[in-house]
Amino acid sequence: MMKKMVLLIAVLLILYPLTSKAGFKGGDGDPGYWFPGDPVEAPDPGKPPLVFVHGLNGSSSIWFDKNDMSEQAFKNGYDTAFIDLHPDKDMRDNGALLASKLRDMYEHFGRKMILVSYSKGGIDTQSALIFHDAYRYVEHVITLGTPHHGSQLADLAYSSWAGWLSGILGMKNDAVYSLQTGYMASFREQADSHPNRAKTRYYTLAGNKIGGFGSVLFFGGVYLNMFGQNDGAVTEKNARLPYATNMDAGKWDHFSIIKGNITFPVFLPLLGIEQQANPAASLSKEHTSYPYIRGGENKGQQEEEFAVEKGVKEVTVHWLSSHSSGNIKLTDPHGKAVTDFALSKTADVFEGGFVHSATVKNPASGKWTISSSVKQKEAYLFVATFDSPLDQQIQRTVNTQASGLANVKTAVRSIRYENGKQVEKKELKSVSANGLRHSLSFKKAGMYSVTVDLSGKTADNAPFNRTIIRSVYVNDKGQRFEHNPLHP
Repeated sequence: MMKKMVLLIAVLLILYPLTSKAGFKGGDGDPGYWFPGDPVEAPDPGKPPLVFVHGLNGSSSIWFDKNDMSEQAFKNGYDTAFIDLHPDKDMRDNGALLASKLRDMYEHFGRKMILVSYSKGGIDTQSALIFHDAYRYVEHVITLGTPHHGSQLADLAYSSWAGWLSGILGMKNDAVYSLQTGYMASFREQADSHPNRAKTRYYTLAGNKIGGFGSVLFFGGVYLNMFGQNDGAVTEKNARLPYATNMDAGKWDHFSIIKGNITFPVFLPLLGIEQQANPAASLSKEHTSYPYIRGGENKGQQEEEFAVEKGVKEVTVHWLSSHSSGNIKLTDPHGKAVTDFALSKTADVFEGGFVHSATVKNPASGKWTISSSVKQKEAYLFVATFDSPLDQQIQRTVNTQASGLANVKTAVRSIRYENGKQVEKKELKSVSANGLRHSLSFKKAGMYSVTVDLSGKTADNAPFNRTIIRSVYVNDKGQRFEHNPLHP
């Protein structure tokens, strides 16, 4: 019996050797676990090992699951390593963890490595290299769709209108909190002025494709279109660093940018000791626009109204909720119903939710309504985006410049957070647009989410509504950091 057992074990070891990595998917997301890929037979001294770092809500499996990135690296003669970080922690925690593991990888390979970092993983990487001296183990860094200046989707998640939904989805965590543009403005100031920053070369890749109507990234892409071209989760502008070599943007969305057969050939010229990078083309000129946002709890029947002014070329509506069910009805000013809704799951900052989306070209002007009927209570978020010439007038109005808009009023909700926890909430009603700046105070330290709802009338006396979300970080010294859409 014992001989048979020994023979069986020997056969299994031959068929499935312990050293095999075939089909290996990593460490089940255990933070701090790292593993090498298949070793190449004769490593080329001119080809440093590649370390792949995942992003928000992810794990090392993103490089293997329906992705041939590891195979592309192996076929091109590169040793590789993959690591799992905390999917929901900020760059401080993940930076410290990554730095300690990079030291272990350096000892394993015996030479410096190139880091290929995806999405928030690029921020975690900079934290490790700059604040924990891990630059000494690294040749250079390539970031793929990294929100180096934060994400306006994170600003939305912590706003007064979306807070209920993002809380229900569990996306009010340290990672999303740190991706608010105000918080990242503070991080950029600290990281970019640090002496260790100049000790590493950086290369960035950004995408400018958001996917079609009803795709997983459609909502994020349409929302971010207000801030410029984007990949459905990160704007091209926010994916750049002023001191990096910023490669040409590609027709990739936030998910395809990590696919080996798609982007590995693009950054292959960067994977040697000597790089052959072409300078990037300049960014396209941005056009600032403003959405209309509402949200909260739907106890069974919820209706929202919004105005569409004359001259709107297209309006897109999104109804996000924590359940896939929901009878969504959109009605124009003449009582005609719009029924062409697409249902998809939400991704990135709002992962775990569902969104009904509809686009109407040349919409009728006047009062529109959208409603949702559900059997169970749920959190919801309604967002309408407009392709309208009115946005330029709104921009001039909020910057106290002359415009054709009349009686523009603002309602302001300000929420202050400390270490991710809400500690203070203020409301200001019926504040004039010209007096808005004098009405806001950021004296206490913390992270401020400011939601400004504008209402007024156009020159032809038609009503309009818009929403502006600001993200402001104030440190212990009273210094303010923000990405302010009032001053694009």
